[in-house]
Amino acid sequence: MDGQFSINLEAVLQHIEKAETFSIALPTVKRALVIDMRTKGDDGPFVRVMPMARTASERLRSLRRLRPTLPRAAEILVVPWPSFVDGLVRAGIWQRLQQRVASSGSAAAADALDDSLTELRVAESRELGALLRGEEYEVLWAKAK
Repeated sequence: MDGQFSINLEAVLQHIEKAETFSIALPTVKRALVIDMRTKGDDGPFVRVMPMARTASERLRSLRRLRPTLPRAAEILVVPWPSFVDGLVRAGIWQRLQQRVASSGSAAAADALDDSLTELRVAESRELGALLRGEEYEVLWAKAK
């Protein structure tokens, strides 16, 4: 995973296979990929990039508001991803997400997942640009003159 952080990738991949609701939190871009595989009638899987939630309970409440026709989700798997967006691709996580979403048979959800990768890449590019320009960031210590 970009050589900086230790994450049990096999555990993450296994959880993606089983969890009904899950979120990959990307603090470097202040966003989270939220996936809810539950379905009911015309409501297919939900895939969306959202602002980061402070807690898993907050994320569950947001899902409840966004998907009121579904029963309340009992739990959500939250995977913190403290690295680059493309690290998800290199680690095989994105491919596993694609397989899981595709297995639902929902073309709309598969398209939303593809769009989410583009959205996350754009957000990362903007965030890195802001960092380089010194926007929204403060210097903690400066070089002595």
